[in-house]
Amino acid sequence: MDRHDDKPAAPSETPANLHAKDLFYLETWAWEKGVCEVEYDEYLGIFRFYEDGRFAFSREFADWRLLKERRYIDF
Repeated sequence: MDRHDDKPAAPSETPANLHAKDLFYLETWAWEKGVCEVEYDEYLGIFRFYEDGRFAFSREFADWRLLKERRYIDF
């Protein structure tokens, strides 16, 4: 896939108190409990949005701009 809008947000857009790995571990727990709000792609080890399959976050990176835009996070 060669789309520029699927690239993770720049590090400067990262919320100061949240890291991608923290979000990843929280949602992995929620996914195991069946209450996750995003889809887990086991093959790639990333979370995607259900609506369109776009990258949301992985253990190392998060698209903070898109997460905020879609009201997944609110800060």
